[in-house]
Amino acid sequence: MKINPENFIVDEKLCLNFKSFFISGNDESYIISLLDILTKSFSKKGYLKKNINKNDRPSPDLFQAEGKNIYVCDKYIGNNLVEELEEDGGVFIFYEKSSTKNKPIKQFYSQSKERALIECFELDLNKKKIILNAFIKKNELVIEKNTYWFLLDLLDNRFSVFNRDLEKLALMEMPNDTAQLSKALNSDRLTDISKFFFKAHLGRAEIVSFINSSINSISDFYNCFAYFKIYLFLLFNSKNNLDLQKKIPKYLFKEKQTILDLFSSLTENKKKLLSVLLYKTENLIRKNPSLYKSLFFRFVLNYKKIIS
Repeated sequence: MKINPENFIVDEKLCLNFKSFFISGNDESYIISLLDILTKSFSKKGYLKKNINKNDRPSPDLFQAEGKNIYVCDKYIGNNLVEELEEDGGVFIFYEKSSTKNKPIKQFYSQSKERALIECFELDLNKKKIILNAFIKKNELVIEKNTYWFLLDLLDNRFSVFNRDLEKLALMEMPNDTAQLSKALNSDRLTDISKFFFKAHLGRAEIVSFINSSINSISDFYNCFAYFKIYLFLLFNSKNNLDLQKKIPKYLFKEKQTILDLFSSLTENKKKLLSVLLYKTENLIRKNPSLYKSLFFRFVLNYKKIIS
């Protein structure tokens, strides 16, 4: 049966309900990370991991061994051998990126309740929430509501980076300090992305230069777009200038006046147009993720047009 990879991250014991696994998708780092999670979970239950390389010739004799074993392979051994292995009490884990060639294998796994088909793609907001909530609970962290949403937008859509940053979060003395979070989790490139909101007034050539150097993946798009949403919602949800000043995060002390000036220039009509722009852009990127660079460029130009 098909199961979301996040389920195994939240509940590591879930893997014990299945006899074999096919880990696929387009995020290779996520595939390898999940493979590691599964093998460690089985190892805790006394299973011995045995790797099968591409050059190994699959045969029934390969699986004749005493005790409980996990056989990990990046070359599929065939449905018949998988079934034989399952009957003998072993666990088989096959991993490979999605392709048209492995569609029959996916069907073989998805049609059985005793086999798990796990497809690993970049994390969307809902998947990030599932993993983050489980991490907060497991580590008994106390995260304030505003910090939680800031953190959720800050965390990367790539699981390997996302997971690395969660490890940093667990070691932080003040996890609710947004300035510390931004500094700890952001690379220099991401810091540039977080501050591009305040440079959107630049000329067309400068914007093109920024996009070409910094928006080179769908994750980059979402990271930068998230900051536009955070700062615009800050403006939308402020009743007046004084209310806004209380809400501006301390780490934006250099940009405080820019935020106040922008707030003063926003009419109700401009707020409405900006809300529509955010909504339309999110819909377009979901339908056309490969066009992330051109969609972000269009978004910035429309944003500039509205606020000018």
